[in-house]
Amino acid sequence: MSIFTELRNQSLVRELERELNTDIVLFGFDGFAYFGNLQAVEDCRIAILSPGIEADCNAVEILTPGGEILHVDFTRVDLWNIVAKGTAIVDDPFENLNTEASRIDSEEATERTESRHLVKVLCRMVGDGVVITTLGGFAIEGTLIAIDDCLAIISNSQIFAQGSNDPISDSRIRSAVVNLEALTSVSGDRCC
Repeated sequence: MSIFTELRNQSLVRELERELNTDIVLFGFDGFAYFGNLQAVEDCRIAILSPGIEADCNAVEILTPGGEILHVDFTRVDLWNIVAKGTAIVDDPFENLNTEASRIDSEEATERTESRHLVKVLCRMVGDGVVITTLGGFAIEGTLIAIDDCLAIISNSQIFAQGSNDPISDSRIRSAVVNLEALTSVSGDRCC
């Protein structure tokens, strides 16, 4: 079975189909992040993005794992590759990111194991501050609001991507939805 079949989350795809014509950020298993306006979902698998309404430029922005930002006219993203999404976009999430950080190195296991135990632990943390890490090297920090259909909904979120010193803050993205099929760790948020 391929890793993308394991990561596929039909609940996430259905949720995206209800968010047409809104700005979103899609975080991929490969470490890439895509910011744009969701125009369509084709064949329950491919998201078509055009330039975001809140973008500071007239292009779809792609944040690479190395921290560079690419600008393209439109893009098609394989939704079976998505580990999380950012919603309720207030401002361009990639604007002014300090991308001169060294790349986060991660070792991949030769065979992926299920994260069901982590999901059970996370279910007990609803209402708490959490930090969730995913395949692709993303860390999402915030208040865990709910877990539904193998999706974790986090508000007041900060999203840390590879290749960037600065997180994408909650002043730019109000909430995040994490594909729990891509979960790699669950942590309690620091206090004070």
